[in-house]
Amino acid sequence: MKISKVKYPTEIFTMSRYNHSPFVEKIGFLSRYMQLAAEYGVTEEAVSIAERFINGVDDVMSEFQQAILSTPVDQDEPDDLETIRKLRPEGPRKLLDALPADYAERVRGAFYGRMAGCTLGAAVEFLPIDSMIQVAEKYGDEFPPTDYWIMDPHPMPDRKHYIVGHSKDLSRSQMDAVPPDDDTMYTLVGLFAMEKYGTDIGHDRLAEIWKQYVPLGGENGGERGCWWGERVMLKNLHAGIPFPEAGLKGNPNLQNIAAWTRADSFGYACPGWPEKAAELAYIDASMNHRRNGVYGSMFMAATIAAAFAVDDPMEAVRIGLSEIPKDCMFAEGIRWALDNQGKFKNYREAADATWEIYNGMFNGSALTNAIHVVTGLDIGGKDFTKTIGETIAMSGDNDCTGATAGSIVGAVIGLKNIPEHWYRPFNGRMHCYLNDIPEYLDIEEVCDRFEALARKFSQ
Repeated sequence: MKISKVKYPTEIFTMSRYNHSPFVEKIGFLSRYMQLAAEYGVTEEAVSIAERFINGVDDVMSEFQQAILSTPVDQDEPDDLETIRKLRPEGPRKLLDALPADYAERVRGAFYGRMAGCTLGAAVEFLPIDSMIQVAEKYGDEFPPTDYWIMDPHPMPDRKHYIVGHSKDLSRSQMDAVPPDDDTMYTLVGLFAMEKYGTDIGHDRLAEIWKQYVPLGGENGGERGCWWGERVMLKNLHAGIPFPEAGLKGNPNLQNIAAWTRADSFGYACPGWPEKAAELAYIDASMNHRRNGVYGSMFMAATIAAAFAVDDPMEAVRIGLSEIPKDCMFAEGIRWALDNQGKFKNYREAADATWEIYNGMFNGSALTNAIHVVTGLDIGGKDFTKTIGETIAMSGDNDCTGATAGSIVGAVIGLKNIPEHWYRPFNGRMHCYLNDIPEYLDIEEVCDRFEALARKFSQ
């Protein structure tokens, strides 16, 4: 299969003229010159030059963003829901007319599966494959992992991890609940929004939910409450900037993974109703994403919704694909993964094949990480351990990919088919760093709340 749309960014931005590496190197040099100035003694002239540079960078970024956003819209990649729906392939739209009888079992499989996959990946987030193998060898873990990482003694046990947690919380011996993570918090934020507004959510209503519950936290990595385009959006909202500017201003993350890490709650609330799940995900994702970033969220929400009504994770994927434009870049990539179903025997083969095609793309893109999820589901089948282990092993934003793969397969197989060692260490609770919410939430209560929503929406 020819991957036509991805060849544009791959070929153009790996050319020497557009390669981002020289820019990164120059910024690094400037930073070191500023540090050198501190050692030499900073002069007024040095301060003036630095200020001119910083102001100039802001101007250039603004112009660059405007140039990108003013690019004519690809007819295959619209941003409005009505046109997106016109460009979908045929699909079932709605698989069930009532809440499935085994919903309680399946939603627990999905939710616990999400928590497990996220926790497993968070300990090695973005680590290259060979680095993860070295971690496994150092501590005596299997690779791909079949349990939480040993990491005992942990190299940095007290390093902050999302405001209320520490790195050691991710290790097998120190875990006492679901460790805090932005990906698990986004699932709660979606829940809170739907509990308050039902399906009648919109950007302004979601903005109020975000401002109420999501903390920015400090500037240090482990003390932040959100990252990337979500942090940009929240800063803009607190500054009084309205939509759509709040989601776009200063945000280069328009086609990144983050939108689909927020999609699970919509799938949980709309079991067997992929069209409605995709619609809600569209509203949420379009707050601060565009084009393939939005399609990724719609796809994942629809796939998760479908997973409650089918017995095969890959069937859920095919149904999810029917809710986005058939000729968009994201759909092409997922079709490529489906065309290779059964071909990849392990994480290394899948990851190498993916990056042979998508070389030059950001490692946090919506598409490449979604392919890791789909190929992980393919390799793992209905084996929960194999699914999240192989998915995590592909690297990328692998707390996100592990979480979503765990959510999808968990919704298909239910909690009873997830080995207990993946959820026993949680002790039935999850860490929470959201504003106005207790530090620990009861997982069973959260699942009951999703069931109440799903029951309401299915009527």
